[in-house]
Amino acid sequence: GPQREGAGTPAWGEGQGSQERRKAILAAAWKLIAGLGYPTVRVPDIARICGTSTGTIHYYFPGKDDVLREALRYCVDQAFERQGAVLSQIDNAHKRLLALIELQLPIGTQVRNEWSIWLQFWSETCLNPSLRPIHNDFYARWMDAVVSIVRRGQRQGIFRDLDPVGFARLMTSATDGAAIKILTGAPDMSIDGMRTMLVSIVDRELTLSASVA
Repeated sequence: GPQREGAGTPAWGEGQGSQERRKAILAAAWKLIAGLGYPTVRVPDIARICGTSTGTIHYYFPGKDDVLREALRYCVDQAFERQGAVLSQIDNAHKRLLALIELQLPIGTQVRNEWSIWLQFWSETCLNPSLRPIHNDFYARWMDAVVSIVRRGQRQGIFRDLDPVGFARLMTSATDGAAIKILTGAPDMSIDGMRTMLVSIVDRELTLSASVA
């Protein structure tokens, strides 16, 4: 019969094909983790979805923590790529920030799954300090996205002269807190409520009265 893939043996050749298969593993892994939960997902589950062996998964990702780290990286990269494609088309910083809020709302399977990954990564990072450096790198990207828009608006003369980092800290914390409430079914938060709350923060903290209209 056909030769089985042994532990530590890649199922596919090196080069571009290997990178595509690695990406396919991550695409399967993050959706499984988002839907079932990190503690529940096993490497054989990922292998089965990918139609390969556990040995192949371990070739690319030696341990389960490696899968989680790289699945989060894949998830974050996908989200930032999508976000960048939308925001790069918007010159006005106020409209750009409102568009960023829309992109963060947990609407639809894709974005809800991304939020699910974040919630689980926060939990794992709380328990496993070795995950904190990569978590902090990812969170810095989230902060930087907001800081960049605020500075843009200040250059355009439509945002107040306040500390962009302080505002980003408020905005990202409010966004994360609202999303946690929605994903956990809190009765006092909805998609519309999250949107209204975040827009009100922008208007109260940032927007000059002349540009609110």
